[in-house]
Formats: sequence, C-alpha cells, structure tokens
Amino acid sequence: MKESVLLIKPSTYMNNSGIAVIQAMEQFPIAVSDIVAVVDDFNIPEGVLRLREKGSAGGHNGLKSIIYHLGSEDFARLRIGIGVDNSSKDRDFVLGEFENISTLKNIVEESVSAMEKIIELGTIKAMNCVNKKKDDDTSKTGGES
Repeated sequence: MKESVLLIKPSTYMNNSGIAVIQAMEQFPIAVSDIVAVVDDFNIPEGVLRLREKGSAGGHNGLKSIIYHLGSEDFARLRIGIGVDNSSKDRDFVLGEFENISTLKNIVEESVSAMEKIIELGTIKAMNCVNKKKDDDTSKTGGES
C-alpha cells in the first residue's frame, strides 16, 4: 500500500510555522497525529537526530508556534542537531550558511532515511532506529545523555 506524503516548507518566519501547518490542514485531510515537524536544534550535537512521538517545544520557537496553533503537542518531531557551543547561540549562526558541505550532505541523507522509517514503520518503531544511532554516537563522544 502506498502512503501519501505532503511535505511543506513554510514561507513564514520560523516563529510563525504554526500558521503554515494550519493552512495545510485546511487544504488537506491531515490529522495532528500524522504531522512530523522537522526542525534544527542547537542544543543537540551537530548531525545528531532525535525523534520524538510528541512533547513540548523544548524552547524551539517554531515548535511553540505549531503547538499554539494546533492546540496540541501530540505530533512527532525530528530534531536535527546543529551543535552550537554556548558562545555561538545567536541569530546570525542559526540564520547563516552551513559551512561544512559534506556534513550537511550526511545530515540530509540521515534525515531523509529517518523520514522514510517513520513512513514505513511508524514513529515509535522509527524512534528505535533513529535514536539508537544518536545514543551510540554520543556515548563515544561524551555528548548529551
């Protein structure tokens, strides 16, 4: 059985992402539980993916907007680590160009693979694949727990 997938990239500012999600839901039959928000996260080491079935915004303004407009935290989110140290957590870094193209290519490939797993296996089973790699990688480098 083929799955239909709708990919939206909001043309709004990130802080207004929820508006774009609501507009898509008005045009297409999308359940909140079928949404997967893909966001960057400077609190996660560069290149590390973290998949969650639902939860809070965790300080991410784009997720805050989506949660506000949906009135729900019950959607999946794939956080892509951009690994900024504390001195670089600023607007210019987050909005700037990605410098390491080979790392960027790898991040994109792993993110696409994660999304394919979500579609094929569902979010919970995909979490076991996506987050296991993160745990293995960060345990070697002393990253987050």
